[in-house]
Amino acid sequence: MTLGERIRSLRKSKGMTLVDLAGNEITKGMLSLIENDKSKPSMETLQYIAKTLEVSIGYLTQEGDDEWTKAILEYEGFTDSFNFPFEFIEEGILPNLDKVAQNSNGMEVYHVLRVYHRLREQHESADQYTGKINEFYKGMGMEHLTVRNKLDDAVSLMYSRDYVEAYSRILSIEDDVLKFKEYDSNIELDYLYFKSILAASVDTEAHAMIGKEAIKLSFELENFKYFGSLNVILGVYYRYTGNMENAEIYQENLRKYLAFNTQKADWIDYMDLENPISYFYILTGDNEARAVLYESYLSRVAVFQEEHTMKNASAKYYKSIFELELTYFHGNYHEVVEQYHGDMYIRPIAQHPIDRIIMAVRSCIYPLSLYHLDRKEEARAEFKKIEQTIDDIKDSVFAKEFYMIRDIIFEK
Repeated sequence: MTLGERIRSLRKSKGMTLVDLAGNEITKGMLSLIENDKSKPSMETLQYIAKTLEVSIGYLTQEGDDEWTKAILEYEGFTDSFNFPFEFIEEGILPNLDKVAQNSNGMEVYHVLRVYHRLREQHESADQYTGKINEFYKGMGMEHLTVRNKLDDAVSLMYSRDYVEAYSRILSIEDDVLKFKEYDSNIELDYLYFKSILAASVDTEAHAMIGKEAIKLSFELENFKYFGSLNVILGVYYRYTGNMENAEIYQENLRKYLAFNTQKADWIDYMDLENPISYFYILTGDNEARAVLYESYLSRVAVFQEEHTMKNASAKYYKSIFELELTYFHGNYHEVVEQYHGDMYIRPIAQHPIDRIIMAVRSCIYPLSLYHLDRKEEARAEFKKIEQTIDDIKDSVFAKEFYMIRDIIFEK
């Protein structure tokens, strides 16, 4: 594609006329000549066109391969929260960095590479990609997107479990977030959500307060993408700290939300629509009742998946997890022991500290099954293996159920 063809294609994709793109900077006739490759634009004109089309000059001059970049981002492995596509990146992206388009899609590829280097503990390289993305958006005059990039940079540190550094970087951009939120109305909500998540591991006293701010802002913006997660986290937090009155507030928040919300995609996030917050995952007090809930939930999810096309490579893992837990609640401990394997639950790439604890708790169906089969020494050894996976966050208030399970297995 020539320079002129690329300009014309971009203009049309944005629904702009020749007059729209020409503006007051160049004439419609001159732009037509440029698009037909009958005239070469000056650097000043090229800068104007690139800025108006919201791309870089490098993109217009064919720096990188747009189709290749789009194809990279469509790789289904990026939707897999249980595995990270190291091999795909090392064989398909790293040898072809010159093909990364200098546009917003290319910046998404750079973010993938930033996460890759975080997971490899190569933080200097990861920070270099943060710099590249910043330079791109600054060059476009889109300073507010550099702020979002800084937020994404802080969040990327969760992949390497550097929660203290991630929280520090989150705090360092607060003034910028407040300054530029008028250009990106949702950035403050994103900021508060991740600040709350990180505070749960770094600054417990601030955690609940930040979460409440985020819920309040969700209503103000009428943006509920984090509403469910925030209410679950705060409900569990107050339940585990002994404040049942506050815990019930967040339980009721979700009941009302689900009653009002007709989106079935939200419904499948909750096993029990009457009591959407599961305070305890394994120590239910009534395994038979929990088994009935699981059976109903799995049927509901199956119907939803038949009716909707979902691109999510993680779905197969979650299905096997729920089926194994159902086996546990039915009391088929031999079958649990035979079918369980550690990587069903314990994900090396899991970056969310609370999620890591939840999955550690749920994986305890294995040592508990061993315990119920009177294989107590094996049960204790397996529990210790699971405990090691959350060693850095073992003192979290969210680990309450985990240590209740420990007391059962070790008979304390």
